[in-house]
Amino acid sequence: MSQSLLLTIVILLMLLAERLASFYFTRQPWSRAFIQRCILLHPNTISLIRIPMGLVSVLLISQGLWTCGILWFAFWMITDLTDGTIARNCDLSTETGKWLDPLSDKCMYFPCLLYLSLGQDIHPEVRLNLWGVLAFIGIDTLGQFSRLFSQKKAANSFGKAKTALVTILLSTAALYHLEPLTLINSNVVSYMLFSCVLLAFLSVYCKVVPDFWYANTLTFANFLCGLAATWVVCRHNYFTLGFVLIFIGQFFDLFDGRLARKFGSTKRGAFFDDVADATSFGLAVGCMIFRGLSYGNSIIPPWLAVLCAIFYTTCLVYRLYRFLHPTRQYPKGIFQGLPSPAGALLACSGVLVGLMHSHPLSSIFAALLVLLSSCLMVSNIPYRHFGQSLWPAFPVAVKLLLLVVLTVFVNIMLVKRRDWEFAFVWFCMLISVLYAFFAIASRKQLAE
Repeated sequence: MSQSLLLTIVILLMLLAERLASFYFTRQPWSRAFIQRCILLHPNTISLIRIPMGLVSVLLISQGLWTCGILWFAFWMITDLTDGTIARNCDLSTETGKWLDPLSDKCMYFPCLLYLSLGQDIHPEVRLNLWGVLAFIGIDTLGQFSRLFSQKKAANSFGKAKTALVTILLSTAALYHLEPLTLINSNVVSYMLFSCVLLAFLSVYCKVVPDFWYANTLTFANFLCGLAATWVVCRHNYFTLGFVLIFIGQFFDLFDGRLARKFGSTKRGAFFDDVADATSFGLAVGCMIFRGLSYGNSIIPPWLAVLCAIFYTTCLVYRLYRFLHPTRQYPKGIFQGLPSPAGALLACSGVLVGLMHSHPLSSIFAALLVLLSSCLMVSNIPYRHFGQSLWPAFPVAVKLLLLVVLTVFVNIMLVKRRDWEFAFVWFCMLISVLYAFFAIASRKQLAE
């Protein structure tokens, strides 16, 4: 067994032991009373003790004691879960703890980030970009100071995800010095660091803006994805990149509705959402249809490609209008016609499949899929909402399987850049076709 794998198993066992012990001892009356009396076990005390431990970790690894440094860092990062569990289950939550706990986290990983970017004995494959580290530290520090004037002092989901990802980044880079890891290279490390910076920014943003702006923020991100996709397709013929941007925009579109239902939105939030959808799923997809159907050796003449693009865009705009002014009433969670993101996914994946194959009939196949998605969007066929109806009904095992598939895809995309496009396009084609034919609501669901 390799040293890195053995160390990973030890850390996971430490985490498991901490979780079991924390849940058990914070639920027993005698142990809860003991924790409340013992000030050393109070959450704020644990946070204070954790503040200098990041420097200790750096001191250990700077002396070449990578194994000791990794275990020391892992132990004290795990205590970040311990103090939260104690605070919730033993009634020891305080206003001080809401800013002290994230401060202790920053004191843990800031020194490690700086050492992995400036240390002399750091392997080039996992050396962190100094400017990226400084950007992360600056944004994360701003987030800490925002608690002085913001009413939202507790960590949000973006902040928790940021802390988890930066911990994984530091652990991965440290383990690489014990034994090179196959799937880890400078590109993967750079993307992970960029993701940490992005999550830090989103965490700060969600602290300083009103809650009802959240939905519009994601709507605006969807709009920008549409503009960027239109640019890369029309200007540079980067069809796959344009499709990826549209695909990312679909996630923003999925979650802006959730945030609007949970936190509310602005008066014109629904209108802005339609404008963003018309840009990402209308303009950008229309440009991809025209450029893709008439690209290279396609047997479809440009005038017919224009007509297909216009027909699709017209159907999508009508689909968006009918969403606000439905002609039929369906139960909550059921759409009238194929949802515009699903229609965009089916049309785009069809065009890209046509581009990937040189057979003359491939462009005909792509055009037929475009017409099919257009007609399904303006039809009266009832479709179940993916986020509200389908996803919650999936078994946990299926959700975990999809997560594993997504993780494998991301690794392949980062390590072997040229090998992911074919699989990604066909995967999107598969899920869009499955949704188009199997997400149709039954009579029983319509009657509920």
